Formats: sequence, structure tokens, C-alpha cells
Amino acid sequence: MRTAKEGANKQVISSQADSLIKISRIWADFFPANTSNQPI
Repeated sequence: MRTAKEGANKQVISSQADSLIKISRIWADFFPANTSNQPI
């Protein structure tokens, strides 16, 4: 049970990271002056 749960958590974290990268790219398109301030 624990290993399956950890695997699911890793998938969720990776999908959230992908969405964060996509959102950051969209924000960079809208606000190109703020790209240097991105924490990623």
C-alpha cells in the first residue's frame, strides 16, 4: 500500500510541476519583463 501511494504522489508532483512550468511560460509571454524574477 505504501509503495503504491508513494508512486501516486510522485505522479501528482510531476504533473503539478509540468503545469507550473506551463503556467510560468504563459506568464512569461504576458509579462516578459518579469521573467528574470521567476523562481523556476
